[in-house]
This record gives sequence, structure tokens and C-alpha cells, in this order.
Amino acid sequence: MKFTHLNRHQRYQIEARLALGQSKLVVARALGIHHSTLYRECQRIAAGERYCAEKAHRHALKRRAISAANHPTKPKSLWQLAACCLRQDWSPEQIEGRLRLTEAPLQVSAQGVYDWLAQRGRPDSLRAHLRHHNAQPPCRQSSGGLPKKRPSIRKRPKEVLARQEAGHWEGDTVRGRTHHHCLVTLVERKSLYTRLSGPLHKRSETVALAVRTALRKLPALSLTLDNGSEFAAYASMGLPVFFADPGKPRQRARNENTNGLIRQYVPRRTRLMTLSANKIRRIEDRLNHRPRKSLGYLTPHEVLFNLPPAPFAIRT
Repeated sequence: MKFTHLNRHQRYQIEARLALGQSKLVVARALGIHHSTLYRECQRIAAGERYCAEKAHRHALKRRAISAANHPTKPKSLWQLAACCLRQDWSPEQIEGRLRLTEAPLQVSAQGVYDWLAQRGRPDSLRAHLRHHNAQPPCRQSSGGLPKKRPSIRKRPKEVLARQEAGHWEGDTVRGRTHHHCLVTLVERKSLYTRLSGPLHKRSETVALAVRTALRKLPALSLTLDNGSEFAAYASMGLPVFFADPGKPRQRARNENTNGLIRQYVPRRTRLMTLSANKIRRIEDRLNHRPRKSLGYLTPHEVLFNLPPAPFAIRT
């Protein structure tokens, strides 16, 4: 269902139907709007107040005016320039970068170009010049469920970046066919030693317990996490936690790279709940005993526990 702004008539309908005792879900269906639109509309009124259509509409117009002032419309000449670059097979990222490099008076982000292309009425011939013809705007990383004042990676001690001592970890989750379950992936920054927990439900309390259990017998000085809402219970993980900046996976590059290795064993369409604990341990064992070029062809297990290279052997 398409999301649209409520108009004055719809708001009066909402006020009347709520006054009759109808539920929000029934009202939404009667008006042909998405139920989340109505829930957000009602959440904007103060606690204990009845919904007032006229007051709600005035506030909506005020919000829209503020938004328009904060996001001025880009001039037509900018989009003409963007269209010209797209016809030369430039990507939105290249358009943004070139404008920034040349300090052009008109600037636009790659996300802005994607959003412009996605608007109704844009010719398909422009999208055809993208490397992936059906390319969509990159998903903005959501941090829903996480406190706004969570510990930032910018406050992380400098010694974490140096990777000279063991015990600094990076964390993320890997999903399968559905988004309800996940594997928790933890990678030690110095040694690339990997711990896997799961499959488990993505509830934040469950994920926090899995992290505590996985690191219980290992050196654990800090943990740098992705901004997923499954990490909302970070305060109970038992060690200092920091969050990477949204949309910057490079800040957890070792974790992201390891997630790619895990996909060798757990493809995206896997039903995670069919994976046994033994299967998870075998995957973990394979990763931790695989020689890594970045470690001078030592294994993560050897680096973490300061062991000499084992005789060459194939682990089954």
C-alpha cells in the first residue's frame, strides 16, 4: 500500500470514528490508509488528550513547512547535469565525487541521484545507464531500537585501532532466508579468531546473552558493533561496547570480511534453524584453522593463543 499524507477531510473522519470507539485498525481500513500511518498520527498528540482533527492538521502543515525550509529544492540545472553524466555511464557515486572534487557550485549526493531516478516520470533510459539496471537507492541503515546516545566508535581507545593486543572484537549478525533468526558473528581484530553463536532469535536480550557466553573464556577488552536493533541490550554484554557510524562497514572491515567467508557455508537462502550446533562449531573450526595471508599464513587460532605453526595438515 502506498503511503500518502493525510488531508483535512481524512483527519475529521479519524476524529469522528475514534470518538465512536472504533479501533485504529478499523479506522485505517475504512479510510483506505495504512494502519502505521494512523498510529503515527495518533502518537503525535499529547498523552491524555483526545484526537483533534483541526489541531492535528495545523501541526502537519507546520511540520511540512519546516521540512521544506530545511531541504530546499535542487535547481533544474543540477538534474540536467546529472542526466548528462548518467548518459555517459557515470554512476551516482561518480557524479557526487566529481562535483565535490571540482568544487562545483551545485552539489548532490549519490543518494540524492538515486532518489531522483526513483521518482515517477523519470525515463527508463536513464536507469538503463546504471551498471545494474534495476538499481534501487542504497538502503539507509536503520538504528531503530538503539538509544540515540549510544557509545560511538569515535570514543574507542586508540590502541584498538593498532591491533597490537588481543581482546578487541567486532560484532555483527548474519541472517538466512528469514529475518527472524540470525547467527551472531564475533571477530577478534588482531588474530581474526571467530566465534559464532546461534541460530537464535533476534531479540536484543537473546543476542546479548549469546555475546557474553561466546566471549566468556576468551580475552575480551572491547566490542565494536553494527547499528542493528538486535544490539539494543549492549549494556548487559559485560565489556565496553562501541558502535560504528551508520553506513560505514569499513569501520568493522574484519567482521564484514569474515561474514563473507561464512557465506561459503551458510548461503543467504539457508534456513538457519535447520543448522545444528555441531554444524556451527565445524564452520567456526574451519575459519579459525584456515591460514590467512594477512597473518603471514598463520591461523587465527595460532595467533590468538600464541602458538607455533602446526605441521601442514588438512583438517576434515
